[in-house]
Amino acid sequence: MASLRRILLATDLEPKSDRALERAVQLARRFDAELTALHVVDGTGGPYGCLPLHHVEAELQRHILAVPGGADIRSQAVAVRGEAVEHRVAGYAGLWLPDLIVVGLHQRDRVADLFLASTVERIAIADGTPMLIVRDKPLQPYLRALVPVDFSERSRPSVDCVRMLMREGSIHLLHVVDLPGMAGRSSSPLDTGQAAHDFRKVLGSPSAESDQEPAVETILLTGSPGRRIVDLARDGRYDLVALGSARRSGVSRALLGSTASDVIEALPCDVLIGGTAGIRSPATVPTFGLNGESDGGEPDGHH
Repeated sequence: MASLRRILLATDLEPKSDRALERAVQLARRFDAELTALHVVDGTGGPYGCLPLHHVEAELQRHILAVPGGADIRSQAVAVRGEAVEHRVAGYAGLWLPDLIVVGLHQRDRVADLFLASTVERIAIADGTPMLIVRDKPLQPYLRALVPVDFSERSRPSVDCVRMLMREGSIHLLHVVDLPGMAGRSSSPLDTGQAAHDFRKVLGSPSAESDQEPAVETILLTGSPGRRIVDLARDGRYDLVALGSARRSGVSRALLGSTASDVIEALPCDVLIGGTAGIRSPATVPTFGLNGESDGGEPDGHH
């Protein structure tokens, strides 16, 4: 299982972006990881558009130090200019190779501007880095995570990535089968014995790196996967839902009629997208899809 050593925070410095910053600092402290805060100054101006980049970096560093525990971590601030924000973020991630990218919600409470689902997708696909979308104020470590799986090898990265972020609490693996005529029913004539075997296969062996592992439970349901994921996330009071990313394969095939961005918007908690968890191979394709491709880009800054 990959370890969390480098965290890249992509921030627009909007009011609610401090939630993502607080979560990033919390994770950096807990796992002794290095944090880089990145702000892309686009060509539309904004409050930082006219400032020299080193002034923007000083403001970023001030934000880090203002967070409780921010002075106790290894951190740096980077500001770059560019129109294609996702290319700058993906390009910097491709060079720095973080284990996790952290982003926050826009002040309109939507995944907007820098954090549009399509932009998030392009950043995540560019180098396969897991991306954490922070919605809630991080009052505690993640203790309850929901991970939809499709029983293929592509499900493993999402499970491994959640394990990377959690050392206690519980992980619930969810498999949803979309059977005609079974909507709304919690049971079905599915082979539960085979499902139990498949859950164990997706989960893999416990990590040998730590004696602290979250408990694992499994959930087998029928119905619309998108609806089931959102309803269960609300009813189960999860603080994290992990959705794989990349192309339409695995679980994402079952999301016809409900887009991944709709699911992300409807979820009441933080969302983890991607999940190669440090396994940077083009052969690794995560489970839960957001349509599209990305050509990445080179960071255009002075660092």
